[in-house]
Amino acid sequence: MKIKAIVIAPYPGLSELTLSLQNELQEFEIVVEHGDLSRVLPLIGRIHTEGYDVIISRGGTAKLLQKHSYLPVVEIPVSGFDILRILTLVKGYNAKCEMIGFPNIIEGFMSVSSLMEVDISYTVIHQEREVGAALADAKARGVEVVIGDSITVKMAAESGLQGVLITSGKESLMEAFSRAGQLYKSAEKLKIKNEMYEAMLGKLQGGYAAADQSGKLEFANPSFKHLLKLPETADTLYTMYPGLREMLRDVGRGADFDRATVVYEPEQGLYLRAQLLPAADERRLYMLRATVEEPEHSGLAASYLLTDAPFFSHQEDGGQESEFQAYPAAVYGEKGSGRKRYVINATLSESREGILYLNIRRPSEEVLKAMMELMLYGGGRVTAIEGAEMLPAKQQRELAEFIIKRKMKAVFLFDRDPETLAVEERLAGKLLRSFQNRRTSLPALRDTPWLERSIRACLIWTNERQGKQIAGIREEVMEALLAHPWQGNFTELRTVMDLFVSAAEGPFIEREALAMLEEGSRKARSGLSPASGREELNLRQPLEDIERDIIRTVLEQEGMNQSLAAKRLGINRSTLWRKLKEN
Repeated sequence: MKIKAIVIAPYPGLSELTLSLQNELQEFEIVVEHGDLSRVLPLIGRIHTEGYDVIISRGGTAKLLQKHSYLPVVEIPVSGFDILRILTLVKGYNAKCEMIGFPNIIEGFMSVSSLMEVDISYTVIHQEREVGAALADAKARGVEVVIGDSITVKMAAESGLQGVLITSGKESLMEAFSRAGQLYKSAEKLKIKNEMYEAMLGKLQGGYAAADQSGKLEFANPSFKHLLKLPETADTLYTMYPGLREMLRDVGRGADFDRATVVYEPEQGLYLRAQLLPAADERRLYMLRATVEEPEHSGLAASYLLTDAPFFSHQEDGGQESEFQAYPAAVYGEKGSGRKRYVINATLSESREGILYLNIRRPSEEVLKAMMELMLYGGGRVTAIEGAEMLPAKQQRELAEFIIKRKMKAVFLFDRDPETLAVEERLAGKLLRSFQNRRTSLPALRDTPWLERSIRACLIWTNERQGKQIAGIREEVMEALLAHPWQGNFTELRTVMDLFVSAAEGPFIEREALAMLEEGSRKARSGLSPASGREELNLRQPLEDIERDIIRTVLEQEGMNQSLAAKRLGINRSTLWRKLKEN
């Protein structure tokens, strides 16, 4: 197969020379296009679509192509023969001559001119726009003949000066084609290797990708695109996952998402890790790994939560969402009660790009260190921390000291009142005192006066997500929803509404949908079960209280179904009923 090369010739003579050499360049399929600096950029788009392997040009035109094209660009060199020809030509001139050109051209001419004892002045330029000023200055100094490339000679003629074009001879052009052939063969070897590596990565079950700081995907195996639900043509991450911008920014600052810490994308149920890759150019490249299962050794899950519009808000009609007056602060309420959303709403004025949410899964010194580093990398970013009660007392005190000393904008999230956790010796006094007068209690969804409004708002939000146009909810369905206990709060409401809207075939949610209510409730509550390793039970309390907590937890996980709970606990229903009555 021939090497498909396009030659961008800045002057007509180079086009003619190239065409005359085609018989000597049998391994190439050559196309010649006339174009100088002023015409080259409009050509690039067409060049990229026509399947060329290499571009050959010279001077400033070659440099411009190297800057704007991803194809390999070979510059036709200015050989010693080219320089000798030009210097011999101008040596007999009685007029004052000057050379105007880019550094690489000037250096060669100056070396040869000193050997030939030809005294010629020169002006070095670095960009095309400098040519006009250089010509004006030369003319003012009495220069009559200007030596340069095609643009310089063209502009010299417009200024009333004689121009002498630096041309390329056969030996220079042949050298360029020789280099192009070598470059193509090396590139083909690398291409074969890359195809092999890509094929190997494509067979892996895990999702692997490489992206730059702008989120542009340099590579993504099929598994990665499938897990992140990216279209086959997708070339950027940020369109669908804008929160990952902060993730890669933190990695660039030194964050380690490899062992202790993982990034969790709650919308997709995905875990992501990223590492900075060594890059040959100025860009920063990152390796990303995606999986639906939490990595075995991770003890901290980080999420970058954006300030997009919520479908609910913790406020009365006409009321105003509160703001945190100082930090650290604490927000507590049942699982799914919207603690993270409350923090986002309360910090809108200072968190336009979102907040960092840290969920402690398994306490360790490594996890504590990772938390502190992420808070430092974020600068003034608000950080929501869940699971602080899991940390040993010593680490809780260290965390409190760090936050106070560094004046971090931290908000702690708890399932229960921090005072109760402190009484149970699960919360260190120093940590409790750090936010003592800045605690916010969130009500359970079933206890709010805005339950019906939240149901309707969730329907609108789910319509938008699923691309449906459900107009409303039948009265008997709404009555059932208002009477439902909503143990999983907003999380359960969202899961149930997803099922209702997905199954709806007409313009309303009909009574048949109620058959899916318990299914949605169980699904949501299973998703709210404690993270692996989290101690939900207080083992420092009396045995009968531990038993009471176990029964309560199992009942909640079984959707308050006493028969299922009794079966799981290995007791009969009457025994369970008796224990519930005793408690």
